[in-house]
This record gives sequence, structure tokens and C-alpha cells, in this order.
Amino acid sequence: MPLLSVAAAVTRSRRTLLLLAAAALLAGVATASGRLSLGAAADGCATTTCPPVQHVVIIVRENHSFDNIFGRFPGADGTRFAHRGRKRIKMIETPDSLLHDLGHGGKSAKRAIDGGRMDGFYRIAFAKQNGQDVADSQYFKRDVPNYWAYATHFALADHLFSTILSSSFPNHLVLVTGQSAHTMDNPSVDKQTQPRSWGCDAQTDTLVQTYSGGRFRKVFPCFNMQTLADEANDAQVSWKYYASPIHHFGYIWNTFDAIRHIRNSSQWSTNVLPPAQFDQDVDTGNLPAISWLSSDLSTSEHPPSSECAGENWTVKRINQIMRSPLWSSTVIIVTWDDFGGFYDHVAPPHQAAYRLGPRVPLLVISPYAKPGYIDHRRLDFRSILTYIEDTFNLPHKAAFDRTTGSIAHMLDYSQTPMAPLLLNRRTCPAPSGGQPPNYSQPAW
Repeated sequence: MPLLSVAAAVTRSRRTLLLLAAAALLAGVATASGRLSLGAAADGCATTTCPPVQHVVIIVRENHSFDNIFGRFPGADGTRFAHRGRKRIKMIETPDSLLHDLGHGGKSAKRAIDGGRMDGFYRIAFAKQNGQDVADSQYFKRDVPNYWAYATHFALADHLFSTILSSSFPNHLVLVTGQSAHTMDNPSVDKQTQPRSWGCDAQTDTLVQTYSGGRFRKVFPCFNMQTLADEANDAQVSWKYYASPIHHFGYIWNTFDAIRHIRNSSQWSTNVLPPAQFDQDVDTGNLPAISWLSSDLSTSEHPPSSECAGENWTVKRINQIMRSPLWSSTVIIVTWDDFGGFYDHVAPPHQAAYRLGPRVPLLVISPYAKPGYIDHRRLDFRSILTYIEDTFNLPHKAAFDRTTGSIAHMLDYSQTPMAPLLLNRRTCPAPSGGQPPNYSQPAW
């Protein structure tokens, strides 16, 4: 071999060794700010094959079924009709805000599903409001145009089922632990004498119903199972949970309040923070690798609150990420915690007495989301946790079934990264019927 060729080969070999050494270093090291370096997502993988994802943001909205928001969406498994007992009716347009919450707890969910017939939604509490059957209703494109824009541009799952056949509390638990600790409803208290809480700092007579081994029990809503946060701690992967603080209605959705070893640790003050901190962390580039984000009641989309106001709140946070350098390395997951009492035509698969629940929407918004893709595979909230575990190579400490599949199929890391889709927030309509919503009668 000529001397020049030998020298070039040696130079290439040295460069290759340096690149391999750098990749090995990046594979196990987080930056000082707590953000993972490229390559930290998958132990030992080459930088050309590692997912280019450093941040996963789970935005949790409240109480809407798939057919309620995307039943009319082209190409999705939706419907414009509902079964009301033996009658097949065309669904009316859901008002932007309602007068009351709809029944959507375990008993209401079973009544609505009616053994898989999906014809009993009109029988749940507060299904009829202002003389209309609002349980058997759906939004049109004009009511949720920005959610439809995300679904058109990025990726949508139309067979993601709420994991638990019930309301918020069990499903929020699943979103951090992969299980519900056998709970099948929201906690309740005979007489509220202190700020509303659904966790370890709730007043002592607060109880939540569980179902296990064929028996119903009522227990205090403070548990100690392993969570995705514990897995992240072990792997030295950063995480934060952004939710409303105490003295706000949204504090009930602050799920780590129900996990004793997080609630009573220093991480309660360092990692469980109000939504305003999310805004600051995005602006300063200090978003953790894993984050959950929810809002207070008025912007949560939880009936009777305005759907438009809730969509605007979501759009503001997504725009904020898209305008930042974080966009290039972020996957945003938007989902709804339960069906909220609204009609859905697909019977949930029966895995256990209170599993699974009705379908809810799921959007995956990222430079690597498959554009315009609709995922028809059967998924549930555990599919989100499985994706995060795989992305950040987390140890499997949380006890849940990982055979449900992952949302990874909705992403393509080899595609040309998609540009941001900045959307305008809307002017919201006045309350339905000219009357303010009634927040005093939750229909859990």
C-alpha cells in the first residue's frame, strides 16, 4: 500500500476510535442541566441508531372519548351515530361548555358500555342537559380545529383505550405506575373540611373503592408501588410532574400525592411542581427527560369547563416547545384520562372486571411523528410508559403488563424531521345557554 494511503487509513482509524469513545461516553452521561445527551436513550447503541429523543412530555387532558373529539375525523375509526338503547341516532354537536359534569365513574361506565352493546350512555347522570342528550354528542371540526390540525399533520391513535373502566384517579395512577392499585373510582369523603386532595395528605376519612379477588374494599388513597419516576431515578434520568398545587381544584390530579415514598421525600418539592414551572423550564431549556403536565379545572377540558379554553391552554404549551430549541429532540404526547361520560362506539376489550375502559384520543406530536398517520393498533396508557422505558432504557421496576405494545410505531426516527406547526389560539364562545357552568356537583 502506498505510504499516503497508509497514513490516511491510520488517520481514519484514529478518528473512528475517537468517535466510538465519544459515543460510549455519551451513552451513559446526562448533562449538568439534567437533560440526556444524544445516545443516552439506549445503552450501547451507535449514535446513528439511537432515537434522537431527549424529552418526552405527556400532556394529560380530562374526560373526553375518542368519538367525542375525533369521531368525524377522516380516516379514523369514528362514527356520527350513537346507539341510544335500541335506537340509532345521529349525534348532536357538543356544546363548548356544559351545565354539569357527566357521570363517568365505574358504575356509570358499566352502565354506558352495557356489556359491550355501547348503548347506555344516555342513562348516566346528567346525560340530559338543556333538554339535549349531551352524552350522545360529539364535537365538530370547527369546535376543536387545533386538535384536528395536530391529528392531520402529526400522528393520531384511534384505538387507545383508557386502562381502567372508570374515572380520573385510577387512570392517572396508571399514567405514572402502569397500574391502578386495584382502585376503580375516585376517592370520596363524607364531609369536606380541608382542601380537596386525593392522596396521602387527604383528610383521614377520605376513601377510594378497590376491587380485587372478587371483593370490594374501601381504602385510604395513599399507596407505595414503584413508578416510572423511580425507574428514572435509578437510571439517572431526569423527570418532573407539573400539576396544580394544593388549594387549587386541579390538585386532585396531582398523582404523586398518592405515592407515599414520593410525597414524603425531598422530590415532592424538587420534582412535583406547578404548571408555571413547566413554562419556565421550557423557556430556559431546562425541561427534564420525562415530564407530565396537567392544568387546573377551568382549562382542563373537564366538563362543565370550556373545551375551547382547554384546547387553547394545550396549544400555548405546544407552541412554546415548538418555538424553542427543545423541539428538535422532543416527543409530545397528548391524551385524555377517561371518557368523561361521552359516547364511543367501540366496545373496550374485556381484560378484567374494570379493565379496559372506553377509547380516548391520543396525539403524538414531534419532528419524528409519522405525518398524517393514524395508528389502528390496540393500545392503552401502559403503551405510553412502555415507550418511555424503551426510549430511556429504564429498569422495569413498576409492576405492569408490557405486552400491550408501545406507541413507538407512531414515530419514524429516520424521516426528515418535521417543522413546527404553530397554531393560533381561538376566541371562545359564551357559556352554553347563557348560564355559567355548575362546578359544585361533580358527577364522578
